[in-house]
Amino acid sequence: MAEEMAKWGWAIALLFNFVLGWALWSIRNAFVPRQEFQELSTKVALIERDLSHLPTQDDFESLRDSVAKLQGQADAQAQLLQRVAASVTRIEDYLLKAKA
Repeated sequence: MAEEMAKWGWAIALLFNFVLGWALWSIRNAFVPRQEFQELSTKVALIERDLSHLPTQDDFESLRDSVAKLQGQADAQAQLLQRVAASVTRIEDYLLKAKA
């Protein structure tokens, strides 16, 4: 047994070192380097800061409701203006007929 270990020990050690080296290389590539993590963390923080100033869905819903309310008021004013215009036209016709 000792002779077999002496004969093949170097091959077993070489194979073990190769497997260990491959495992360490795989683990190293699986993790992000600290500097890259810091850069990404900074970028995410900047993006979050910029996004915090943008309107939210609630803001857009509020804006939509306000625009709908203004549209309703504009429609009501247009109807009122049409009635006033019709009244002015009737008065104008009456005055023109009275002069004639």
